[in-house]
Amino acid sequence: MEQAISTVGPAAVGWALEKSRVLAERIGGKNDLARPGSLFEDRLFQAVSLWALLRMGGVRSLPNALKDDMGHTIRSSVEAGMNADPLLRCVRVIHAELIQELFGFCSAALPVAERPAAMQRLSGELFDGMEQLALFVGDDFAARRSRWLAGFARGRVTLVNAILDGRPVDLGNTAQRLGYDLTLHHIALIVACDEHMPDRAGELKSTALRLLEAAGCSSTLLLPVGSGRLWAWGGRSTARPTALRRIEELPETPAHIRVASGLPGDGIAGFRQSHLQAVASERLETVGENRPVGVRDYGALELLLLLGNDMGAAADFVVRELGPLAAADKPTAALRETVLCYLEQERSVAATAELLYVAKNTVLYRVKKAEQLLGQSLRELGEDRLRLHSALYLARKLGPTVLAHTDRDTPPTPATRRWTA
Repeated sequence: MEQAISTVGPAAVGWALEKSRVLAERIGGKNDLARPGSLFEDRLFQAVSLWALLRMGGVRSLPNALKDDMGHTIRSSVEAGMNADPLLRCVRVIHAELIQELFGFCSAALPVAERPAAMQRLSGELFDGMEQLALFVGDDFAARRSRWLAGFARGRVTLVNAILDGRPVDLGNTAQRLGYDLTLHHIALIVACDEHMPDRAGELKSTALRLLEAAGCSSTLLLPVGSGRLWAWGGRSTARPTALRRIEELPETPAHIRVASGLPGDGIAGFRQSHLQAVASERLETVGENRPVGVRDYGALELLLLLGNDMGAAADFVVRELGPLAAADKPTAALRETVLCYLEQERSVAATAELLYVAKNTVLYRVKKAEQLLGQSLRELGEDRLRLHSALYLARKLGPTVLAHTDRDTPPTPATRRWTA
C-alpha cells in the first residue's frame, strides 16, 4: 500500500481500493467464479487493482507484499481442493474491468488526438502486467499444491499406519481425514506394478476401483505408498463385500500389475485384518517359481500360506514325507500330480484319468510307481493321508523351493519310520 501511494499518489490508490470493493461484490458473487466471503476475498481484488496502478507507474517487478496477498488466496484455493483456473479467470475479469474503466477516464479527460496513444499505452502496460501476475499465480499455485498434496498424503499414510498398528483412533476424526468410514464392512487390496515400469499411479487406481466395484463396494480409500504401489480398501454398509475369488467375472488386470487381496471383514478390526491378509498374499510372490500370478486372493491361498509360512520347515517336511517322490524332475512331478489328484478323487482311477486327460492304465502305472517310491500302498495310509496330501499340495504350489535337487549332498530316501510295513 505504501509503495502504491508513493508511486501513483493517494487519490489513485483510493480509486483502486474503491474499484476493488465494487468488483469483489459483483464478481465474487458469481458462483462460477467464487463463493462470496470465502476464497476470493477483498484482498485479491485490492492486490490486482493496486498492481495495475503500480505497473502504470513504472514498477516492473511484483512487490513482495502483493505476492503475500496473492499467496494467501492461492493457499485457500489449494486447501479447498480447487485448481488454478477459477483464480486465473478472476484475474482476467478484473483486468478487463480495469481496462474498461481506465479507457473511460481517457475518453473523458484527454483530447481526442491524445486518446489513441494513451489507450495503447494503458492496454500494453496492463496486458504485460497481468501476464506477469498470471505466471506468478500459476507457478505459485503449482508449488503450493505439490507441497500440500505431499503433506496431506503423508498425514493419511501416518494415520492409516496407526490404525494398522492397532493404536486407538477417533473414528469421527479419522473418517473426516481419510474420507472413508471405518465402521463399514471392508475388503483390502494391494496393487503394484513391476519396479522397472514407469510410475503408473492412474492405472493402479483404475485397477483397484474396477476390482472394488466388482466386489460390491460403495466407498473406497486409495492410498499411494510409493512409486508403483497402492493400498486400497473398499467398504459397504449393509453387507460384506464379495471376496475376489468368488466373483464369477472378475475384471482383468494388466499383465504388469499385481493384485493381492484380503478377506472381507467388519469394522476397524476388519479394515486392519484384511490388509494384513493382503500383505501375506503379496509376499507369496517371493517363494518358488510356481508362484501365483495376477490376483492373489488370501482365501484361495490361505492353506498354502499357513502350511508354507516357514519355508525351511516346509521344504524339510516335503522331502521327509515324500522321500524319492520329492525329486525335482518332470517324470517325478507327473507322479506327484497323479497321486495328488488320485487322493482328491477318493482313489478313483476313472475320475483321475478324466481330470488329467490320460488313460486309466497310465494312472495305474503312476500310482504303482509312486507307491514303490513311498514304500506304502496309497490305500493303506490311514492317519498319514493328511500329511501326504499336504506335502503333495506344497510341492505343487511352491515347486523347486521345497523339492529335493540332484545336486544336494544327501539324496532323499523313503521315510522308513512311517512308510515301511
